[in-house]
Amino acid sequence: MLSKSLRAIMVFLTAVVSQTAVAAEIVELPTEELAQESVLPIFDRPVSVKNRNIVTEGKVEADVFYAYSMTEPIANVSKFGVSIYYNTNEDNAWGFRFAKNFSGLSTYAEQLNQQFNLDFKRAPAPEMSGMVDYNVKAFYGKMSLSKSLVFNTMLFGSVAGGVIKYVHKTYPAVAFGIGQKFYFDKNWALRFDLRLYANEAPVPFLKNALRVPPSPSPDPVPEHNRFQDRLTLTTNLEFGLSYLF
Repeated sequence: MLSKSLRAIMVFLTAVVSQTAVAAEIVELPTEELAQESVLPIFDRPVSVKNRNIVTEGKVEADVFYAYSMTEPIANVSKFGVSIYYNTNEDNAWGFRFAKNFSGLSTYAEQLNQQFNLDFKRAPAPEMSGMVDYNVKAFYGKMSLSKSLVFNTMLFGSVAGGVIKYVHKTYPAVAFGIGQKFYFDKNWALRFDLRLYANEAPVPFLKNALRVPPSPSPDPVPEHNRFQDRLTLTTNLEFGLSYLF
């Protein structure tokens, strides 16, 4: 009796499933409800910059900056400078930079004087520099620190060429760097540069030339041309304030 009941239930379920499958095969949708075209998502549209806040093309930008020489052992590691740029377009800018070195010695050179009576003020030191600078603007973006404060950022590379003047001689120099600007409105920006300078420069260490009293046998003051020149690499970290006209 039980087996007959199970057979009847199975026959009933099979009939229901068969009818459902047949019904699914003949379902039709109205033509007007079918998709007629494909639409790309918004984030796939090839728009690199939308609603650009900072427009630099055809504008002049002036900077003031402080530079710190991270690899200078003897001369003062600080200098102050000004620069001006013309933005030919949103990718390139050309400018001129002038920097004046601070006088005096580094902390390390002063320690050598205190311990060994070595006066590195006798060695030639850099006084100023002037360079033509080219900037290629690689990336423009926006950074938000809060819901109401948005920084417009610009990442760029730089190549510069010019001269560095020492107290006795002027040397040609080149510089390569990378920088970042943070615009906090349409005109003012903070600028940060990391530059590597390469130039001929006098070696400040000269035998029998730097010892001063109270050393037992002080050296006579040497002529600047006694210091030999060699290729010098100097890394500078620069902090500046820019205004876009």
